Amino acid sequence: MNRLAALHGERGDENLTAVYVFSALLFFTWAVLQVVAVFLGSNVALEAARDGVNAARLPPVDTAAAETRARDYTSSVTLGWLTNVAARASSDGQNVTVTVSADAASFVPFLRFPVSQTASAPIEQLTS
Repeated sequence: MNRLAALHGERGDENLTAVYVFSALLFFTWAVLQVVAVFLGSNVALEAARDGVNAARLPPVDTAAAETRARDYTSSVTLGWLTNVAARASSDGQNVTVTVSADAASFVPFLRFPVSQTASAPIEQLTS
């Protein structure tokens, strides 16, 4: 009878503790995955910008080709988890600069995580 009386006083404290602990664990897991997605998106944007710069370094400098190459790189590598990709290339006669900006994958609806990376390099001077 003592055992039944002891169980009767139990009001689910362990269940509430489990709910709080697992909720915190799920939130922490979501946060880690979101940080990883943003970090990975940033790295892909940087590599796309570098690829675009390499496409435009040889004379004659073609900034349109650099932008296209950067966008193609992101679409082939990310398979769609990097969205709203925009590439801008410019040249001042000495250097080529490519900026790639996009939105990283978001695990929360209606929340954006923009990433942007810029790469720059001097234009190759061909000599004979």
